[in-house]
Amino acid sequence: MTRYLLLFALLPFLANGLQAQNLSWRKHYKLAEDLYRKAQYAEAAQHYQAAWEQKQKKKDLIYKAGECYFIIKDYEHAATAYEQVKEKYKLDPLTGLKYARALKQAGRYEDASREFSAFLEGYKGNDRDQIAHLVQDEIRGCELGLQLLASADQVEIELEHLNNNINSPETEFAPIPFNDEILYYSSTMGGRAQIYRSQKVRGEWSKATTPASFPAIDDDHFCNGTLTPDSKRFYFTICKSIESWGGLTTRCELYVTRRIGSGWSAPERLKDYVNVENATTTHPYVVYNGDTEILYFASNRQGGFGGMDIWYMTRDINSNDIDFTFPVNAGPTVNTQQDEITPYYDLDDATLYFASNGLITMGGYDIFKASGSRSQWQEAENIGLPFNSSADDFFFILTPSRANGYLVSNRIFEPTKTTTTHEDIFAFSLPENQRTRETFAIGTIFDQNSENPLPMANVNLYRVEEDGRRELIISKISDDGAYNLQLSPNALFEVEVTKPGYFSQVVTINTQEMRESNNYGLPIYLEPRTLPDAGNPGPPVGDPGKTDPAGSNETDDPYTLRGQSSHDNLQVVTTAPRSEGTYYKIQIIAIRTFEEDHPRYAGVRNIGRFDTERIVEKNLTRVLIADFGTIEEAKVALNLVEEGGFPDAFIVRYQDGQRMERYRGK
Repeated sequence: MTRYLLLFALLPFLANGLQAQNLSWRKHYKLAEDLYRKAQYAEAAQHYQAAWEQKQKKKDLIYKAGECYFIIKDYEHAATAYEQVKEKYKLDPLTGLKYARALKQAGRYEDASREFSAFLEGYKGNDRDQIAHLVQDEIRGCELGLQLLASADQVEIELEHLNNNINSPETEFAPIPFNDEILYYSSTMGGRAQIYRSQKVRGEWSKATTPASFPAIDDDHFCNGTLTPDSKRFYFTICKSIESWGGLTTRCELYVTRRIGSGWSAPERLKDYVNVENATTTHPYVVYNGDTEILYFASNRQGGFGGMDIWYMTRDINSNDIDFTFPVNAGPTVNTQQDEITPYYDLDDATLYFASNGLITMGGYDIFKASGSRSQWQEAENIGLPFNSSADDFFFILTPSRANGYLVSNRIFEPTKTTTTHEDIFAFSLPENQRTRETFAIGTIFDQNSENPLPMANVNLYRVEEDGRRELIISKISDDGAYNLQLSPNALFEVEVTKPGYFSQVVTINTQEMRESNNYGLPIYLEPRTLPDAGNPGPPVGDPGKTDPAGSNETDDPYTLRGQSSHDNLQVVTTAPRSEGTYYKIQIIAIRTFEEDHPRYAGVRNIGRFDTERIVEKNLTRVLIADFGTIEEAKVALNLVEEGGFPDAFIVRYQDGQRMERYRGK
């Protein structure tokens, strides 16, 4: 008895020991009950324990302390508390089982195995057959833990505990890797779960910030996100909790926000048949398979096999609504009578990764994988060390490059993590022989003047055919300036970046080039469109009923000219006809390579003649539609150009063949 009293006396929760000694056991007990009702389990454990130290005959006090310690995942102290009452069957006939589980999650496999056997030998409940099956699985889990630890020196993969710019003394979870350098994740810093963002700069993760472009969620927990492959929808959970974050004890519902222009729509709650009453619906992960969107998630709704199960539902990608098919259970191959959570589906390998505490685990939750899709799966496989431990491990996910990945664990990882009472995010890199050799264009978009990352740019990926034609592969918005595009080998691609207020830019990527890395791409700098000072452009010249300037000198020979405005004095090479008098053109884009037959120009091809101006210093080509003899005609043409797919187009005034200035009138 003295040994256990000494251990409890050294608990960090009792740092203020003098104050605790001044309270009676009844006051400690009353405080503990109140704290327990508020889900403040760490403090409740402290007061239950202090009350028991003064009244050791009341075994229910130390039992309740053990319950609280196990809830906050303090396995060592939970085991010490449960040991005092492991044979008090009237108090709780399953206390011996709880004691053995606490030992197991503390990594004391041999002690745990022995206590599992002792518990089962003395257990006389009517459900003994069911309990016996559960205990045998737990013993097999202890054997698995010992077996894996015996061969730990053969494990090639090492985990990295992310620095304190990401991890904190609170709980970090649900990593969303945008690429190998940018990570979104959820954290309970400040007492409320929110989504944060960090970027790796010169090998170090930056201080986490809340993404400015995401919609504001007040009061409730906002976490567990997943972005569609085209970046047009973001699914996440809003969870309600009266007192504090409680993981699965906090009820969550699925929401979606949709991209609108450069921002996001107000969150929309998914339908009632998704977010059913009296159940939690959480941990979404979305994939595209052809024209079908598949959303996997975890829920403890009716119709499952036990506690939390993996479910899925589908919708047509081409639909603009938020209706899904009715949720379908992923089936008994992955789901058990216990809990299955945090699904991640690797579409390339057709493999589901998830966490379970109902299969054979070396800890509480272990990470498993199963090949298949939807509700058809091969037998689930424990992925072993270093991904799993004696603690809880979940939220396994790979980066888009498949070279790296993340998981969440409450394991001890000395010297940077010394307790099991909160979850942190860990990173890992896969050995070359375990990677799927896929090719990606990865880079960051910058403002050319400030050299800061440029958010909300539109990124188009084109495959360039042998005859020069371009096929649009994907178009997406970059939230934070980063782009990450999957490429196919032995092909030529162009990455085109556009943003209102900036000149467009195009980079070429040739995956026929041999390189050690499977990542291509480079920084892309966009030049702001510098607007001239507002002024009087002069009255319209010419007959509004005529579309031709006063006269023109046709030419097919290239010549040079320079813009006459101080804001636009670049030298260009062009073959455009040089007309007399004042006339106007519509500049629709500045691009690396102009192809008049490209489908992107279909909506503006009949508005006027295409002219080009090659900017010598920048290796860019301005594309213009010409000519318009009056500003009224140019304004009408501009509206048509904008409707034809070029919202950033603008009018430029020309005089006697010289480019004068951008028209600033209305």
